[in-house]
Amino acid sequence: MQREVERLKERGPQLDINDYLYKFGIERAKQRAQGRVLIRGEEVPWEQSRHGYGKQYMNHTNWHELAAPGWKISITNQQVIRRGRHTHKGGGRILYVLEGRGYTVNNEVRMDWQKGDLEILPVTPFENSHEHVNLDPGNPCGMFVIGYWPFMEVVAYETRQETDSPDWKGPGNDEVYRPKDFLPEAAYLRGYDIEVPGRPATLLDSLYRTRNQQRERIARSRWVVREQDQPVECNRMGFYRWYVHPDLEDVVMHHILFWVHDIPPGSRSGLQKHQGGRIHYVVEGEGYSTVDGKRYDWVPGDMLILPINSGGCTVQHFNAGSRPARLACAEPNWTPILGVDMACGFEQLEDCPEYQARTGAPLPPEK
Repeated sequence: MQREVERLKERGPQLDINDYLYKFGIERAKQRAQGRVLIRGEEVPWEQSRHGYGKQYMNHTNWHELAAPGWKISITNQQVIRRGRHTHKGGGRILYVLEGRGYTVNNEVRMDWQKGDLEILPVTPFENSHEHVNLDPGNPCGMFVIGYWPFMEVVAYETRQETDSPDWKGPGNDEVYRPKDFLPEAAYLRGYDIEVPGRPATLLDSLYRTRNQQRERIARSRWVVREQDQPVECNRMGFYRWYVHPDLEDVVMHHILFWVHDIPPGSRSGLQKHQGGRIHYVVEGEGYSTVDGKRYDWVPGDMLILPINSGGCTVQHFNAGSRPARLACAEPNWTPILGVDMACGFEQLEDCPEYQARTGAPLPPEK
């Protein structure tokens, strides 16, 4: 009996459920603080799959290594006529055209695009069944493909392969192809029409009115945002070309903000503090970024990930080459539900030189 009592005394304190929750939060914060901020393009292998030829930068397999997990990012490069036909149940992906020209047939609707355009697959009740076609076979046709898993998870996102890429020589896979009737019957249930003219009589009717408005907006909005239609603005951070922004009401989806950031040779962006989670793909040019004061050098094909921290993060980009630098940027659009400050503050600490010159803003003190 005495020995059993001694053993009990030797045991450490037992963790209750709250202790586990605290520990989970600490471990997540440590993972983000220690996670990778820069992914070198040269270290990401090109792979031929049944879907096409491409690189996988960020997905479930490496989230545990990254400073901002949750993104599904890949690059495609096709010289064949078409990629494999597939479906996106739930939609919500965006595709920025890096080079070439072609079109996508989505649910029998053709959408033409070329270098510099952005294609958006909206969230719809049914599948987005499509394939991408290269109009210049033999010449590269590349896309920067972006998805954000927290948004995809809540709409039961799933990809189903329908046909293989012409360059795929491997075996089939029934689990990948899935039967065409894999959607449950409940997916096709439709209720009676509800019109809500004027002021809604109930808060529930207000939701139905919002649903109707959203369906109408999707039907008339742009699924392809063309580079030539989007003006370049000189703002406090630099030269931005916005493709998806809350104020661009004719764009089909606003769940992921997207813009292209150009930095002239020898220049720099503004210095900004925000809640991280933002990604930057280096389209062209050479330079470096300072993230929380630490320098990260980059070249075309690299991916910069801004960490998610309790105090936010600071970022500034520098063009160290003789040619313009171009960054394709994306971040989740949490602003309607979590606010612009995102619990850490959205602050401009320094303006870019071009904005200072145009507005006469005072220059920052020498560092």
